[in-house]
Amino acid sequence: MPDRHAVDPQSAVPLYHQIAEEIRGRIESGQLAPGETLEPLRLAAERWGVNLHTVRHAYAALAREGLVDVARGPAGTRVSGRTREIATKTGPVRTDPDRALRGFLDRVSSEAGARFGLGAAELARLLSEHAAPRAASSPPLLYAVECSEWQCVAHARELAARYEVDARPWPLSAGEPPAGAIVATYFHYNDIRRAWPRRFGSAHFVTIRPDPMLRARLEEAGGDVLVCERDYATAEAVIGDLEAMMGASNVRFVAQVAADPERELARQRERPILFPPRVWAQLSERSRRDPRAIEVIYRFDERELDAIARTSGWRPAGIARAS
Repeated sequence: MPDRHAVDPQSAVPLYHQIAEEIRGRIESGQLAPGETLEPLRLAAERWGVNLHTVRHAYAALAREGLVDVARGPAGTRVSGRTREIATKTGPVRTDPDRALRGFLDRVSSEAGARFGLGAAELARLLSEHAAPRAASSPPLLYAVECSEWQCVAHARELAARYEVDARPWPLSAGEPPAGAIVATYFHYNDIRRAWPRRFGSAHFVTIRPDPMLRARLEEAGGDVLVCERDYATAEAVIGDLEAMMGASNVRFVAQVAADPERELARQRERPILFPPRVWAQLSERSRRDPRAIEVIYRFDERELDAIARTSGWRPAGIARAS
């Protein structure tokens, strides 16, 4: 293995996702065999030149796909023995969305020139005129895609509050959505790539982070704070996000895996418990009102959203349309 791995800090693709993609490629190509141990977090962070939580996040993303098994203690993170089965079912699909888009644009430009004698400037003008009536008649249709319906609804509200769009929640379990743009998180990059290959090239992927408004409440709580999740790998990924948000603080996050979050809340007497979106959705209204229960709210990265909005023609909310 090389002394130093490479990531691109200037890329719009999150660092953890770049790391996960590189490791995924090594697994799919057989460079990393089932049972082989991945680098320990601290050593990997040093080699990649990133923070510890970034590598933890990458390993957790691979664990959610079933490519690695995350274990506490000396066992470390190992390539799953199920990788062959997973590869057989899904196949190694390695599509670069930017390259796919460039290829599509090259084909359109080439065909416009060959069939109609159109240059790039004339083609751009005609496309703009063609799209203008539709843009004026109704707002663009977007689908906020997530695995948790609760999180889908939250992200759809975010999009509708920020832009003049018709944003609708769409859980992954509902299958491929109707025609319209897809806005999803990088957590589900590979889910969408494999499940909806025809839509992948036009899907928008955005980084999400915990709402910074949570910081003050956690600093007030101090000490150990439990993070309740269904599995250890996801709990560790959430903890990585929270540690990045908090920076240096007096809060220590502890992963707590629980099949029944209601019971876990009842069992704890004093310590606050953080519930990520899909687990928060399982709680009753009574439990959500418990002062020890804290919802982990994730929000889109606004700068990334605004960059997508500019290229997609989404108007900021509250700006009147020209007559």
